Amino acid sequence: MRSQRHWSIYLPALFIAILWSAILIWADAQEPRLETIRALALLVEAVAVPLLYLRAYLRGRGAEVLINSQSLYVSTGGFKPERLGADLVYVEALQISRSFLQRLVGAGRVQISLQGGRRFVLDDMSDPEGLRTAFQTVKEQAL
Repeated sequence: MRSQRHWSIYLPALFIAILWSAILIWADAQEPRLETIRALALLVEAVAVPLLYLRAYLRGRGAEVLINSQSLYVSTGGFKPERLGADLVYVEALQISRSFLQRLVGAGRVQISLQGGRRFVLDDMSDPEGLRTAFQTVKEQAL
């Protein structure tokens, strides 16, 4: 079972782009035109929104969790990626948590706890329920 970053990591940037587009349209529609607010909205749309999309892309690139019959592979992705491969006997728990929005779009947070206290937390992963089910199935077969 493989899980990678979900497309929902782009939602905050999309929300900001829509919000500032609405502000720009509103500022243009006022009489007299609100040039300062219009310039600020254009600046946000031209600089901040592309940077937010780039940040989301870089954060999501390379992040994955892979569970096979004997081992677990984790890559956090992002700016400082951590990679780990471990036998499933060293994995203490795989927990998921989901917000209301994440339930709607099929994403969730995956927290992996290893023996020795090391933990990995991966936000906005796709199909966290499937990942937990695969982990439980493989752990039960190992017993």
